[in-house]
Amino acid sequence: MSQAKVKRYGSGNNPHRIYCISPRHPENLWSLQGLVDIFGTKSLMPNPAFPLLMALTPPHLTVEYAACDENVAPADMAAQCDLVAITGSTLHAKRIHELCAAYRGRGIPVALGGSYATLEADSCAGISDYHFIGEAEYTWPKFLGDWSSSTTKSVYLQKDYVDLHHSPAPDWALVDPGHYVNINIQTSRGCPNNCDFCEVVQYNGRKFRTKSVEQVMVEVENAHTLGARSIFFSDDNFMGNKEFTRELLARVIDWNVMQERPLSFSTQITIQVADDEKLLRLLADARFSVLFIGIESIKKECLEEVNKRQNIAPDISDKIRLISHYGIVPFPGFIVGFDNDDRSIFNDLLAFLAKTACPIAGISLLNAPRATPLYRRLKSENRITDQNYSGEHNLATNIIPKQMSRDELFHHYVDLYKKLYEPRAFEERLLAWLKLVDYFPNIYKNKKIDPKFLYNGYKLFSYFLFQADPLLRSLFCRSIPRTWKINRRLMKKYFTLMSQYSHFYDFSNKLR
Repeated sequence: MSQAKVKRYGSGNNPHRIYCISPRHPENLWSLQGLVDIFGTKSLMPNPAFPLLMALTPPHLTVEYAACDENVAPADMAAQCDLVAITGSTLHAKRIHELCAAYRGRGIPVALGGSYATLEADSCAGISDYHFIGEAEYTWPKFLGDWSSSTTKSVYLQKDYVDLHHSPAPDWALVDPGHYVNINIQTSRGCPNNCDFCEVVQYNGRKFRTKSVEQVMVEVENAHTLGARSIFFSDDNFMGNKEFTRELLARVIDWNVMQERPLSFSTQITIQVADDEKLLRLLADARFSVLFIGIESIKKECLEEVNKRQNIAPDISDKIRLISHYGIVPFPGFIVGFDNDDRSIFNDLLAFLAKTACPIAGISLLNAPRATPLYRRLKSENRITDQNYSGEHNLATNIIPKQMSRDELFHHYVDLYKKLYEPRAFEERLLAWLKLVDYFPNIYKNKKIDPKFLYNGYKLFSYFLFQADPLLRSLFCRSIPRTWKINRRLMKKYFTLMSQYSHFYDFSNKLR
């Protein structure tokens, strides 16, 4: 690994050399490619697994790490190392099998972990030399000790969920923040809900576990020092413990206002956040720009059929508009293909998003991962296809719908995306959302302008004026003065939304 950037732990002369690989995403994956194209980044965010494994290295061992994110650069298939470590999700299954076979074919042992290795352990049996099932905080240091003493096992199983107070801050030494839109930080694991289609609880459990606020703040400071401009809190539900969330946000605000270059944040959260206006104000004061909200369906019957009753409310439109009032972009996630979905759901979703002035939304096809109650139910009804769940919710489904054929479902899904992100339709929602914003934190006055923000602004203008297609160029030029007229303090949010829209527009036009 002499040609790769490495990080060594320990002071011995003969380190164990480990080459860590995050597999590339499928080429047709739905991702924020627009942001990547405009700003020259390589991927949305890094895989935090290997920085965590590095930080878990026992101090008495000498280990040398090199790492590769295939979404940034190709893996070195001729790497000289003692072990290749691979992690990924079901989305990366095909590539994981390819990598395991390639390195083992060269006689290099492979350690495999992550959600795919855990949730589909039977599919991964025998493809690696060391198979890690479950969380790694306890099993990885144990493995390294066994490896150094030649007493390794073929399977390392973590039966119980770990205490996150034992989880160290990831070591980002081998990560270049310039390659990513966000640096991700996990403050908690687990979700108290038990939605039938979700595999998160099968992997992280239903018990909500948090790090300490002090742990999280160390990670925030580390990301800032690394050069991050934006942090994504990659929790299953950032509001799983409201007392913890409030305490963390208060600390983030106190820290952020002291920085010459304050950070912005985003996360995943439930729609119930809008029931607590004090919490919304804290999120706004902490500079949260986007909240991804898994609404799933606007139909009560659909939510009931998949055990997502916590989202049932008379009308959530007011909740979404209240989030917008605080200048936070609500990014709702929906799923189509439920048993209670007929062809009317597609127009109903268009009307709902127009009514709530949501500029962006993510819409997925219903899938049934193997570890879920939904899979077991549909399997018993002979409604699971021969095609295995691929992890690509936006491009494939492994279910047989009840009220339409698979072809009809996908046809209407594609049509929905095209209508949703047609420039005029997006412009109407964008301007309507800007008019809803009525809260501007006044605690970040007199901050220096970040040179990178100016540079990104230059690249954004260059893209829309010289690279984007005529419809996008026209939308950009037309909506800038309209945004200024609404409120010039919203210009930064306008530019952020336009950069995100470029991706959705491109994705919707590529769908076939």
